[in-house]
Amino acid sequence: MGVQFDTGTFLAMILNFIILMYVLVRLLYRPIQGILEERRLKISQALSEAEKIKKDAEQLHSDAQKRLEESHIEAYEIVERARNEAERLREELITQARQEADQLRQRAQAEIERAKTIARSELREEAVELALLAVKKVLGKYQTPQLNEAIIRGVLEEMSKGAAENDLPRGV
Repeated sequence: MGVQFDTGTFLAMILNFIILMYVLVRLLYRPIQGILEERRLKISQALSEAEKIKKDAEQLHSDAQKRLEESHIEAYEIVERARNEAERLREELITQARQEADQLRQRAQAEIERAKTIARSELREEAVELALLAVKKVLGKYQTPQLNEAIIRGVLEEMSKGAAENDLPRGV
């Protein structure tokens, strides 16, 4: 069986092929090409948007990291300020306590001095009274106003010398 070549059929097949190609290109290839181009653009836009979102996320992350570091620094500064304030208050309280203790000591010393002065004056009065009693008993029979006056002056002078020289005992 042999294959015969028919030019009319051949030309008709070529013409059919060209028409088919024209129809396929016109009806299918260009719309598919447009769909593929749209898809390529969408993918490109999606990649661009994803890149932008990634950069935004990185920026947000770095901003959050900076804020976190700043908050750590601020927290440290707050703690340091509180520590310094506590130290200052402690020193202030110590100083205040020392001042109050000094004031109490000064008041106590003033009270002691006042008590000493009162005790000395009372002791002088008692000494004068005792001296007068002793003189009356010793010189009871020989007592004259001039003798009394001389004895009292002598006793007072001796007491003044003793008080001036601080001959009184420390405990009095």
